[in-house]
Amino acid sequence: MEKYRRYEFEGIELEIPLRYDAFSRMYIEEYPDFAQNPVYTPEGYPVLFSGEDACSAGRADDGAACSDCGGCRFYRPADERTWIGVCKWEGKRRKA
Repeated sequence: MEKYRRYEFEGIELEIPLRYDAFSRMYIEEYPDFAQNPVYTPEGYPVLFSGEDACSAGRADDGAACSDCGGCRFYRPADERTWIGVCKWEGKRRKA
């Protein structure tokens, strides 16, 4: 039986597979490649891994450039226990 963790956020449900890591002796999340297989909220905002390289609009709360999505003011984490979230920048929003 495959283990997974379910997240419900921004109107979507995602099941993230877990794999056992013998070194850390715990299950860790195996995130899909959201660039190759995009997932969007019902409002059209993309789900991203927080460690993705920041885009040209990526800015921290203080206005400074950020190196990854997780540090960007537009990024909203799905949960405090995961490294996935939603980019709320209008420029990344999928148009219907």
